[in-house]
Order: sequence, then C-alpha cells, then structure tokens
Amino acid sequence: MKSMTGFGSAAGRDRRVHLEVEIRSVNHRYLALKQSLPEELERHEAEIEQHVRSRLARGSVTLRVSLKSADPSAPVLPDARTLKAYARRLREVQQDLGLKGELALEDLLAIPALWSGASAAEPAGDLWPRTKKLIGKALDALVAAREREGEGIGRDLRGRLDAIEKRLARVQERVPAVVETYQKRLDERVRALLAQKGLEASKPDLAKEIALYADRCDVSEELQRLRAHTGEFRKALAGNGQVGRRLDFLAQEMGREANTIASKGNDAEISVCAVDIKAELEKIKEQVENIE
Repeated sequence: MKSMTGFGSAAGRDRRVHLEVEIRSVNHRYLALKQSLPEELERHEAEIEQHVRSRLARGSVTLRVSLKSADPSAPVLPDARTLKAYARRLREVQQDLGLKGELALEDLLAIPALWSGASAAEPAGDLWPRTKKLIGKALDALVAAREREGEGIGRDLRGRLDAIEKRLARVQERVPAVVETYQKRLDERVRALLAQKGLEASKPDLAKEIALYADRCDVSEELQRLRAHTGEFRKALAGNGQVGRRLDFLAQEMGREANTIASKGNDAEISVCAVDIKAELEKIKEQVENIE
C-alpha cells in the first residue's frame, strides 16, 4: 500500500553540466502530471509522462528538471560543437520546408537556447539519455517514499480499526439488555394506555406488537455488517496495488452502519460508543484520501 505523498530527486554532473531532477506528489483523485523542463527537453514531455504513468497510478505530480553550467563563473559562450549541431539542424529544417537563403552566423547567435549557459556547454541530443536515467532514479526514490508513508498510514488505520472493534464488542454486550429493557418499558406503557381507555388486549397480540416495536432498537444486524466491513477493510490494507478507492468505499459503508446504530441504539452507552466509532471513521476517511 502506498501513500500519494512523497518526494524523490536525482542529480548528475560532469565538467560541463549539472543536471537535477525533482519529483513531488500529493493526493489527487486521478494522476495529474505537471512538468517544468528546460527548452532543450520539452519535446520529450510525452515520453516523460508515459514513464511516470508506468510507475504511479494516482496523485498530483510535479516533475522539474533543472540544467545549469557546472562552472557558473565560466563565460557563457556557445562553443563550436554546439554551433555546428544547431547549424546542421537548421539546414535540415530549411531543406524540409524548401526554403532558400544562406545561413549566417548571426542567425545562429539569435537562437535563445544557445545563451542559456548549460545549453552552450551541452548539445540537446546528449541531454536526454542522461535526463531519462535521472528521472528513473528520482521515480525510484519517490515510490520508496510513498511506500514508507503508506506503511505509516496502514499502522494508523489498523489502530483505529482496533478501537472501532472494541466499541462494537461493548455495543454487542449491551444489545440484549437494551432490547429487554425496551420491551418491558413498552409493555408497561401499552398496558397503562389500554387501562386508561378501559380496554384489554390479548397477551399474544400484545406480545407480538411489543416484539415488533422492540426490534427497532436491536442493532445486531448493523453490528454484523459493520464487523464484515471492518474485516474487508483489513484485507484491503494487507493487499497490494491500488486500494485507495476500495478503502474509501468501505469507509463510507461503515459510516452508514455507525449512523444507524446511533439512531436505533436507544441507550446512553451505545450512543457514546457510536459517537466514538464515528469519530474514528472520520479520521480514517481523512487518511484514506491519501492512499493510492
């Protein structure tokens, strides 16, 4: 199980260029990727997105690639190798488009990318293989961070499930006494009302009606369903892959059962337990929102 929150980075440098990749992610309903790339790498956006989607399923992800000269004090001038690479590419474009005219030095020097410092030291074609490798390393670090946070969330959720199950056990203990008390109280009230009217009901009919009304405060079925949901929640926590949506659904179902217990319980202690269960479920829902 993974969290959707994490950070990963990787960097590399040689005598000419310092290259750094940072990837951050926070929770999101789907996978949303934002990229901040140097101009030289913008044409690889689609490939980068495909690479990220192969590793991550959900989350709002921000990927930033920074490119700097390895020696900031060095004069920022394009070298002959870089000028040749750009000139060759411009001539290819000129030929593809059927354009006429001579390519002059001032045409090359008018290209902004030549004056970005790192670009002057590193042709764009050499950057991508190194960047791709660093993106892979940064993703490895991000996934590891999300797994670590996921383990922490899992421990917290299991602790809250333990607290809920303790409250359920207490409610289960109270149910027989609550139903019996309700039946006696209802029996007394019905008999008193009939006596005021000078009427007398047959014992079988009275017992039947009292049993029907008393059933309204019996929460045994809700307890059974809530325990079943809790068990399914634990199974999902122990599983691999994308479990966030499954856990969110189960938390919603558990909330419905807890609300019904609170409304039907007709007992102060059951009401307190129901409130405690609902409080734990609210915290569970908050945590589940951050699970992939």
